[in-house]
Amino acid sequence: MDQYTKEVVELLQDVEKAAFVPPSQPEKVEAVVSKMTALYKRANDLQEADGYDGSPSAVMGPRVCMLTLARLQRCLLAYLRCRMERIEQVRWDLAGAMDDASKAHLSRHELRYSERFNELLAEFQMAYDLDLTRDYQPPEDLYVRVNVLQDIGQFIGPESGQPLELKRGDHTLLRRGDIEHLIRQGLLEHSR
Repeated sequence: MDQYTKEVVELLQDVEKAAFVPPSQPEKVEAVVSKMTALYKRANDLQEADGYDGSPSAVMGPRVCMLTLARLQRCLLAYLRCRMERIEQVRWDLAGAMDDASKAHLSRHELRYSERFNELLAEFQMAYDLDLTRDYQPPEDLYVRVNVLQDIGQFIGPESGQPLELKRGDHTLLRRGDIEHLIRQGLLEHSR
């Protein structure tokens, strides 16, 4: 690993190993951007030098700098895109209920992205009266048998509009649309 790619490779390895998103590391991102800026300046300096004669060695210096810069850019964009995809996946998996521990790993820009993504999705769903997060997997039956793993209390079923009360240890048959989000959050367990 050379001096230019060390930080960006570490960022990529960290995000690959993490189950959700590793803590934000703005200092490493800034270090990569600084290296990119330095490489761009170095390429320009090499081309503007008094001794630039168009020889193969004089041509390759700036080219190597620009290729390294492009590699750093691609790696940094891959790192940022992976973080964004995982933030979006939380919205689909947990219907937008990101916990505070997960939020602590996000930068302020990522928090804003998450909030805006949630707002846009909610706005779209309300405009068309849809719940895109409801059926995580295609339903086999309208009703499902579930085991209640944690006390949930009383709530109104979003699909049926009926009041429901779920207590730990209950085994019951409910409409899938009323409890799908609770299954994804790990509060209920689908029993067959």
